[in-house]
Amino acid sequence: MRYEYHGLTSSGDSKHGFIQAADQNAVVSKLQKKGIFATQIRVAADDSQAVSIQGLNQVWDQVLTYIPVKTSQKVFFFRQMALMFRSGLSVTEALTILSHIQRGKLRQIVNALNDDISSGKSFSQALEQFESIFGPMALHMIRSAENSGELEPALLRIADFMERKHEIKTQLISTMTYPIVVLLMTIGVFIFMMMTVIPKFAGFFERSGRTPPPEMLQLMGIANFLTTQWYVLLVVFIVVIGGSIYTYSTREGRLYIDIFLLKIPLIGSMISASAMSQITWGLSTLLQSGVSVVKSLEIIGDLIRNTAISGNIIAASESILRGDDMGKSFHKPYIEELIQQMVLVGERSGSMIPIMRDAGQFYEEKIRNITKAIAAATEPAAILLIGGIVGYVYYAFFKSMFSMSG
Repeated sequence: MRYEYHGLTSSGDSKHGFIQAADQNAVVSKLQKKGIFATQIRVAADDSQAVSIQGLNQVWDQVLTYIPVKTSQKVFFFRQMALMFRSGLSVTEALTILSHIQRGKLRQIVNALNDDISSGKSFSQALEQFESIFGPMALHMIRSAENSGELEPALLRIADFMERKHEIKTQLISTMTYPIVVLLMTIGVFIFMMMTVIPKFAGFFERSGRTPPPEMLQLMGIANFLTTQWYVLLVVFIVVIGGSIYTYSTREGRLYIDIFLLKIPLIGSMISASAMSQITWGLSTLLQSGVSVVKSLEIIGDLIRNTAISGNIIAASESILRGDDMGKSFHKPYIEELIQQMVLVGERSGSMIPIMRDAGQFYEEKIRNITKAIAAATEPAAILLIGGIVGYVYYAFFKSMFSMSG
């Protein structure tokens, strides 16, 4: 496909020409290899088939504006901005180029940022209206970097932190998916056997006039309950789910649930390790970008979802604000002792940033180990659970057969 492009070199010279490529992303890649940053790309007028495809792409771009911005898109945005700043481009030139690379909602955001900056706002001021998308951490780091003149490394640190946070979140989701699927399958197998297999045995014994053994009577009672009073279970399920949602929506209820989750073996360790990883990487990243300790802890406290740990971090920031040293402020019940000791060492030695970075790497490895442990424990537990249910049904079945033959 033939494209027409307009672009700028790193020295600021304008370029115009035509290029053959599979799509617009391929055009951008080819031009970047030549040292050209595209400001406008469009299908050549003599390619009618390409024009129709371009029209479909425009429709698809409009659909994409309703889809939330992905973490990978935000990481790409910050990395590309850093790359273009390194090449000597201004903020508006970089945003103009990115507006032709990005698609969907992020393209709208980039265009809005470009308009605000062109009207006289700084990069951080323009980002304020999109704080809910990029997060307070990115906003404060960019604001601090603008004052220090180190915007490029700050953008790279933001991208790195987002990638690490996304990786940890992905690990948590993948770790919990298998046990949940196994539990649902177990419930499904149990209900299927109670609703289809056991009623046939009940009918058989009723026709024969014999009394089933106690094990079969138990299963028949469960099956009868499920077939005749299933609505009771439905009501109980709705009440439990609704009650849990309501409890979690209150401040005290959410704190109670979060504390309970921390006490569950393996699951609690995973949640705690994830939070400690965010604390360590967040502190090293924010402090390196020039954000104050108190503000850094406030931002990290907002990032952590577990309210018990988050409350400890916020309390630590308030304690430091009152004049306490950082090591003492971190002595809280839900902040792991390792973090408390490393903060104390980092404060005394003046090497807080590298120590927090090392702690972050330690907790990343710990999360991977816990993930393996959960996976290793889930498989035999699933086999025992499903096998126990099926085995008990078979035991009741064969005992019934022996009683019939006797």
